[in-house]
Amino acid sequence: MSEIIKADLTEMVFEDRERSYGAYQLRKMYGLHLLIATVITIALLMAVMFGPQIALSGAGEEQNHLKETGSITLADLPPPPPVDENEAPPPPPPPKAPPPKLKQIAFKIPEPKPRDEIVEEEKIEENRMLDTVKAIISTKSVDGEETDIFNSIPSEGDGDGPPAVIAEEEPNVDDFVFVSEEPKPLNMDEVQLLIGYPDVARDANIEGQVVVRVLVDEHGNYRKHKMVKKIHPILAEAVENNIHKLKFSPAIQGGKPIKFWVNIPFRFKLMH
Repeated sequence: MSEIIKADLTEMVFEDRERSYGAYQLRKMYGLHLLIATVITIALLMAVMFGPQIALSGAGEEQNHLKETGSITLADLPPPPPVDENEAPPPPPPPKAPPPKLKQIAFKIPEPKPRDEIVEEEKIEENRMLDTVKAIISTKSVDGEETDIFNSIPSEGDGDGPPAVIAEEEPNVDDFVFVSEEPKPLNMDEVQLLIGYPDVARDANIEGQVVVRVLVDEHGNYRKHKMVKKIHPILAEAVENNIHKLKFSPAIQGGKPIKFWVNIPFRFKLMH
């Protein structure tokens, strides 16, 4: 009959190693440590599960003990004393005072009086007013000093000379003016041909946009300009030398032509 050989895994692992301390002792005590941890865990679970029931049962026993020892409850208290029906109830609060009345003045319609009852003083006052009007406006010619009522009106010019010219103020370049129709260039193609593309700018590959703000008068003529955007001085100079040759349709405001500032862009683009 063959012999049964029992081998301990820990002994096999530490056959040729140090066994007096260290990992060998920990592995030998592993089973005991596992058993202790299991017992502690089971005890904690039991305390959590059955602890509240034990506490409730203890509280019930304590209440029974208090009843047996003669504790007082609300049912054992005597009834409250009876209310005296002869006692007068408290007086009601005083009523609020009514708001003060506003002063009112009665409006009376005047009654017409017969002619015989009209006081003489009223007739005298009416006669005085009529006399004053007659003194101002008369139907008869009366000699006296001549007064020229038109001296205060300023003259616009002598009859023989040219009429006086009233100068109109030019609009500010930065003011916003609402118009129904803005000025439109009438000969833009012609002016663009005159401006052309400067040779220096073409050779240097200079491109960009030049924007000029032009003041157009009531007849659509150029008056002055202001440079708003210039990508390069050479391109701006070419535009400024020919911008005065533009002709426009006038701006319309309320059906009448007015002076107006309008932006005119010129784009310079090389064809590669």
